[in-house]
Amino acid sequence: RNPELATVCRSPNTVILYPGAEATNLEEVAVSASPSAMIIIDGTWSQAKDIFYKNSLFRLPKQVQLKTNISSQYVIRTQPTNTCLSTLECAAVALTIMEKNKSIQETILRPLQALCSFQLQHGAQIHHSKEHLLKNGLYDKPMPKNKRKLRRMELLVNNVKI
Repeated sequence: RNPELATVCRSPNTVILYPGAEATNLEEVAVSASPSAMIIIDGTWSQAKDIFYKNSLFRLPKQVQLKTNISSQYVIRTQPTNTCLSTLECAAVALTIMEKNKSIQETILRPLQALCSFQLQHGAQIHHSKEHLLKNGLYDKPMPKNKRKLRRMELLVNNVKI
């Protein structure tokens, strides 16, 4: 149904930024052969997972992920872990790596920083990650009844990579 997307996905110079067991560190890929196109899925984790797994075209490009310890600057939203980044932040880091130009990240993230700053000046609160809240006994919501979700929260507290 999407011939343009199919063409991009079939190109050997295309990568898809989506973490997983099969994903290669983007920095390693960029050193050997810089990709000419990158697919980045925008949405919540649940939405991105559905999009990735329900579209077989997305399994054609080489799967890459970011290996970084950067903390999110999107402080007005709660992230699952301290190193989870928004789609915009992922795109900025990925482009910086691919183009080998640190100023790209700074330029792309400037509007996000301005947005957060404006929101904080007008009553928004800084949101710590769920991981931070759990580790510091600050998580004030009821614990999930679903065993899978409860297990994920236990892994966050115990510093296990999920």
